[in-house]
Amino acid sequence: MQPATIKLFLVKGSPTGLRTAEISNWTGKAIAGPRSDLDDFLTWPELSSPGVYLLTGTDSESGDPVFYIGEAEDVSKRLKQHAKNEEKDYWIHTSAFVSKDDNLTKAHIRYIEGKLIQLAQTNKRTIIMNNAASGSSLPEADRAEMDVYIERMLQLRKPGSKTGVAKTGVGS
Repeated sequence: MQPATIKLFLVKGSPTGLRTAEISNWTGKAIAGPRSDLDDFLTWPELSSPGVYLLTGTDSESGDPVFYIGEAEDVSKRLKQHAKNEEKDYWIHTSAFVSKDDNLTKAHIRYIEGKLIQLAQTNKRTIIMNNAASGSSLPEADRAEMDVYIERMLQLRKPGSKTGVAKTGVGS
C-alpha cells in the first residue's frame, strides 16, 4: 500500500462514535458509527449519493463476525430500509464509502461491492450475509480507478484486523 495521510474527524469526540475519514489525494470519504447513532449518521449530505456500505456485527451462535456489503445510489435511503428489516438484528455498526466529487456511478459502486464481497469470501472467519455479488463490467481504465478506490478503503481498516474488509478503523 502507498503511504497516506488520514484525516479522522470524531463527530462526538469518541473514536467509537460517529466519525468520518478522508485520505489525502483520494476522492472518497468514509462515514462510520454505531447503529445506535444511525439517525445522526443519516444526516450527512454525502450519504444521499451513490456509495457502498457495510453493516457489521457478531453472529449470536458462533461469535463470528457478520457483515452485509451493499451498494446504493442513495445510501441514506437504503440504510433506512435496512433499519426496518428485523432480519438484520446482528447489525451493530455501519460504514459507508462515498465520493467527495460525485464521480461514483451505479456501475462503479456495483463493481466495488462485487470486489469487496469477493475479498470477504476469502476470509473463512467471517459470515457474509449477502453472498451474491452484483459486480459490474467496467472499461479497463475505470476498473483500475475503482481498484485504487478499494485500496484506499482497505487502508482505513482497523490495524491488526484479520477479519477482512468490514473491520475498518472507521468501520468498527
